[in-house]
Order: sequence, then C-alpha cells, then structure tokens
Amino acid sequence: MKLTHENVRSVLAAQPMTGREAAAFFPGHRHQDVAAVISTLRHLATPQVYVKAWTRDTSGTKTYLRAVYALGNKRDARKPAPLGYAERSARLRARRKPPMAPGTPNSVWQLGGLP
Repeated sequence: MKLTHENVRSVLAAQPMTGREAAAFFPGHRHQDVAAVISTLRHLATPQVYVKAWTRDTSGTKTYLRAVYALGNKRDARKPAPLGYAERSARLRARRKPPMAPGTPNSVWQLGGLP
C-alpha cells in the first residue's frame, strides 16, 4: 500500500491505532514517515485525526507513552501524568527479581530443613 493521506485515513477509519501500528500497513516506510503524515492530518485547517487515548509501550527496559489516533475532528485525550517514584520503583523491582522455582527455599533459615 502506498503512503498517502487517503490511505492513512482509510487505515485509521478501520480502527484507532498508534503510529507504529499504522506503519505496519505501509511496508518500506519507517514509522517516522507515517507519523509525519498523521501530523499533517492533525494540523490542517479542519483536523481529520485526533488523539483518542494514550497507551504505554514497553521497548526493552524503557516505557514510552504512545498516542492512539482515530479518524475524526474531536478534542484530543489528555496526556496522563508521568509515573510516580513508587510505581517506577515497583516496575524496576519486578523486572530485576529472579523467578523462583516452586518449592525453592526463599530464606537462609529454610535451608536447615532440606535433606
């Protein structure tokens, strides 16, 4: 599919999606190319695309906020507040915690009861 304003509109008309998801419909183009077309559609005299919602996308160890675009001329959804210190710390601890096998002693004091 060729990257044009009409094709991007037709993809977003099918279902709301992020710019990276929309880029999957246009092989041979980077997500930045699709983002530029979406930006153009948002900044016309009568906008044709709006931000319906925000989603958090995890790529490796980083988490990014991604806009979910939809076809229409509505007010953009408010961007959520950044993660607080407690939530960031909890995510980091969960990522660093090694998985425990069932029945594995989780304390030095439990090692005494092993055969």
